[in-house]
Formats: sequence, C-alpha cells, structure tokens
Amino acid sequence: MALTDEQKKRIEENRKRALEIRQQKQAETEIQESNTTAITANNRGGFLVSELEELGQHKKRKTTDNEGVSNRSTLEIKQTNNNISRNEEQEDEESLEDFEISASEYITKSDAQRLYCLPLGTLAVCSHIERENPHRKGWSNMKLYSRSEVRRRARKRFGGKKGLIQEREKRKEKRLEKDLEETKDVFR
Repeated sequence: MALTDEQKKRIEENRKRALEIRQQKQAETEIQESNTTAITANNRGGFLVSELEELGQHKKRKTTDNEGVSNRSTLEIKQTNNNISRNEEQEDEESLEDFEISASEYITKSDAQRLYCLPLGTLAVCSHIERENPHRKGWSNMKLYSRSEVRRRARKRFGGKKGLIQEREKRKEKRLEKDLEETKDVFR
C-alpha cells in the first residue's frame, strides 16, 4: 500500500514536531540536572534540593514605574526582609535542639506534627515544596516543609524553645498514660 503525498507530508510534520518536543524536553532535563544537586542522607536527609533553594537565593528583578524610572525601594525592602530573616535564622540555629543539629533543612508533614507539635492548620499556611514520593512513584507527592519555618512557628506557638520541649514531653506522657490504660488488662 503506497502512501499519498498528503499522508507523507503529515508524517513529516509530525516527525518534525516530535523532534522539537524531544529537544525541548532534553533541554529542560539538562537545566534541571544542572540546577539540582543530589544531597547525601547524612547532611540533607536524601532529598534533592535545587541550589537556589539551598542557598536561599531568588531572582531579583528591578521593577519600573510608568515613567520608566527604576523603583529601588521595593528591592531595598526585599533585601532588608531577607537580612532580617537571615538574622532570625542565625539566632534559631544557635539554639537548636540535639536532633536538629545534623537534620535536613526540610521536614515531612508527619515529622513536623510529631516533633514540633503543630496542627494541620498551621502546616497548611507554611511554605512547602513537593517532591516525588520515594516509597512509591504512583503515590501522591510528598510535601516537605522548611524546618526553620516550622521551628519558628512552633516556638512562637508554645512560647519559645522551653515551651515547645515542655509541650512535647506533655504529649509523650499523655501517650504513655493512654497506652498503659489500654494494656492494663492484657496479662489478666
């Protein structure tokens, strides 16, 4: 069976379009690979984090008003806010708990609830990144929250580091009492 000229033309167009799509995908993956650094489990929990996220750097654009004059005040405000947040992070790092010292800068949802005693509502307003689920690719993406933001919100909620530790201990005791109550008649 011979192909008509119209069919040959359509096949050629589809082939060219497929090649363009392949080249675009290849370029995107090369960019992602160059921007993504594999981080070992010892220092970052085995998560893939882009260099920009790791360094806390973001693209800064100069904004212009209608007259074409550069609007430096918004850029200066952003830089000031970045400096303030860096100072807060430095203060937080100085008073880290033992388990936080070598931990990843990201934390899963369940760990954030367990370690920092935060409810789902508070986590819902925290910034997060989504990564492919490492346990199974078909499952929904996991949300990784910034540990420093979660720590800051938890300490604010419970009145500082000591208040958070007291709340964690209180919950641990409550779980223990509940478990003892459930198992008191096991050996009878």
